[in-house]
Amino acid sequence: MSVIGLKKANCKNCYKCVKVCPVKSIKVENEQATIIDRTCTLCGTCLEECPQGAKTLASDLELVKGFLRKGEKVILSLAPSYFGSFDVESTQKFIGAIKALGFFGVSETSEGAAYVTAEYHKLLQENTMENIITTCCPSVNRLIEIYFPSLIPQMAPVVSPMIAHGRLLKQSFGANTKVVFAGPCIAKIDEAADIRHNNDIDAVLTFEDLAKWLNENGELTEKAAPASFLNPSSRILRMYPVVDGIIASLKAKGDTGDWKMLSVNGSQECIDLCNSLQRGELRHCFIEVNMCKEACINGPATVRDRLSRFATKLKIEDYAHEDDREYPPLPESIPMAMQFVDRSVKEDIPDEETIRAILAKIGKESPEDELNCGSCGYPSCRAKAIAVYQNKAELGMCMPYMKERAESLSNYVLSETPNITIIVDSEMNIIEFNAAAEKAFHITRHEALEKCLYELIDVSDFQFVFESKESVHEKKVQYKEYGLTTMQSIVYIAKENIAMGVFRDITKEENAQENQYKLRVETMEMAQKVIDKQMVAAQQIASLLGETTAETKVTLTKLKNMIVYDGDET
Repeated sequence: MSVIGLKKANCKNCYKCVKVCPVKSIKVENEQATIIDRTCTLCGTCLEECPQGAKTLASDLELVKGFLRKGEKVILSLAPSYFGSFDVESTQKFIGAIKALGFFGVSETSEGAAYVTAEYHKLLQENTMENIITTCCPSVNRLIEIYFPSLIPQMAPVVSPMIAHGRLLKQSFGANTKVVFAGPCIAKIDEAADIRHNNDIDAVLTFEDLAKWLNENGELTEKAAPASFLNPSSRILRMYPVVDGIIASLKAKGDTGDWKMLSVNGSQECIDLCNSLQRGELRHCFIEVNMCKEACINGPATVRDRLSRFATKLKIEDYAHEDDREYPPLPESIPMAMQFVDRSVKEDIPDEETIRAILAKIGKESPEDELNCGSCGYPSCRAKAIAVYQNKAELGMCMPYMKERAESLSNYVLSETPNITIIVDSEMNIIEFNAAAEKAFHITRHEALEKCLYELIDVSDFQFVFESKESVHEKKVQYKEYGLTTMQSIVYIAKENIAMGVFRDITKEENAQENQYKLRVETMEMAQKVIDKQMVAAQQIASLLGETTAETKVTLTKLKNMIVYDGDET
């Protein structure tokens, strides 16, 4: 089942989860990080460490509420580490508040732990195992079954306190009783669903679930009458959630023989222990293991705004010794055997040629190019290349390569663009000066970076941009001393408090336009001269034509009169 999910919208491709995952059971695909369920140990580190809250946790809260709505008899098995997540002034009042939610009763999971310790004690007495690894932590159990199956013979073949308690409660209150476990461990969700014992625990609530539920019913739970646990005092077994708690319960049980006692907590420490056991470095050791640092009181589903794990440890120790340090009686008999199995996943490992080919794609042509910086989340470039081959990682996860590539592309664009590009800070210090700027202003980039912009050109437009925080777009500016005319845009970059000027050289266009203008003027002047000459000629012709016409008119008039009057006027 998928215990940890993903909010895709929140995943920001930071690889933090890959970095903190002790077994790298995370797949990055299309820049989204998802859990690989079959190899995840459910330690919850990614859930805690994700800075964007992109990881989600499965919850049985609505399932439990459904049990209560149907009128089922529901008993809550409460892990003793509740002291670290809840403000418990009075245990009776806290139990009463939980019962007010509708539970038939509340019982301490440490009651089941008493049966587990008794089984461990039998194993010590039998003295037939090479080493005895405790099996109370389901996350460690998954670690061994998936990654170190050769160590299964060294695992105590005993169920966890949660499973033992579930069996005990169903035996005592009826097989139809619904048993709900509440604790700080998310691996318990998977353990409850395990087919090997999936009838013993009907649902799992994290302490975060329980806190949310209590808060939703604040008025009801505040008025609740005090109540007691269903079981008698669990005494020293309440120490289970702290480091050395199991060992303390064993010592209270009686003679532990000549076994060497060892307590290991923390995911990396547990992995180191398994490697040591595989190398055969330990003999005749009883080993208490917890995947969480400082054991269960520091579980991933602990309500974090409560006591620190240090204060919680002291408080639980006081609570365990509240009655006495004696071992409680075990009036019932319940099945306690557990069979662990090899659940390892066989993954293909690429050959050396394939690894080198993958590395070459991110600029790592030789071992000297491998930085092994861990920014991708993997301990080495080779480990990352193997993850790429196994479809767990993407080439683009290599931060130095992507940075170098981005800078290379940026530098290429900056150097090759025909536009003059100048970047300055608020003091007008030049911080970037591209090749086009070098050519235009007759100064090298190296020299320019040691100058202020006002030493080269008028900076009034840049000052306006810094003062107004507004950009200037497509303004024509002429730099006569450089024989340069530009169409310039200046952009303010608020994040860096810098201004970038991009000048488009329009000198040739301007010169062409000026030449065209001169040509038009000259053409117009020539046309005007022609017109003037034509006008003079026209006037001269008109004058000549005028005189001839007058003489013709006089002659013709005389002729007409002669014809009409037939010479009478003579």
